[in-house]
Amino acid sequence: MISPGARLLTLGAAVLALAGCSATTPGPSEPGTGTEAAATTDVRCADLVVLGARGSTQDPDLNAGVGTEVRRTTDELARRLHGRSGLTVRIEAIRYDAGATATSAAYQQHTLEGTRMMLSRLRTLASRCAESHFALVGFSQGAQVVHGAAADMPGDLAGRVVLVAMIADPLRDPTDAIAHWSYAEEPTRGNGRLGAGPPISAALRAAAISLCVEGDEICNARGAPGDPPSEVHKHFYERPAAVRATAARLDAVLRRNGV
Repeated sequence: MISPGARLLTLGAAVLALAGCSATTPGPSEPGTGTEAAATTDVRCADLVVLGARGSTQDPDLNAGVGTEVRRTTDELARRLHGRSGLTVRIEAIRYDAGATATSAAYQQHTLEGTRMMLSRLRTLASRCAESHFALVGFSQGAQVVHGAAADMPGDLAGRVVLVAMIADPLRDPTDAIAHWSYAEEPTRGNGRLGAGPPISAALRAAAISLCVEGDEICNARGAPGDPPSEVHKHFYERPAAVRATAARLDAVLRRNGV
């Protein structure tokens, strides 16, 4: 059961447009070099299996179903892992309903369902892939899905998860005892637009990182009104320099956890 703390605040429809980058952004070609993350929907195991969750309104048929930010970051992370250790990486989408919603209740229900789907899929894969480690990576609404999963992670699954990455989390809490990255020397200090979410499970704190750049009001609201997402939120994290910085931070978390 999802804990009450993981539920969204009931907010007006004006804050529901937690959209990611443009839904028309083309995805990268399917892997061919062996250094990108293989995108499949079967139960093939890998050294690291990434469960990805796209942002609101991002096209489920592009970017392996995980959105531009998650796909590009995972591909860059896979290249780093392949280069330093030869580890195999597979990415799989959590195909929850991330479409536009008219009410906060619908947004809340879709997000909670995404969290349930992520935990259910993690349990299935953990039972079938005894040697695999797992990463949970999400952007915007997808980061909120990851946040909910990490807050409510059963203890028997937490030991299999080596990375929890929340990019532009609407429930970001800068005081949570996990790693935070702002792409700058100064940290971003504000809560997410939907308020500070529940704390990440203590068993996952060493694996968790929240990433938020200054000027992204979805993860750093600072009292910002419920306007549509800014260009910073929609496009910063997909830029090549940001992708490299994000992947480097995720790789540091993996190293810290022995991967």
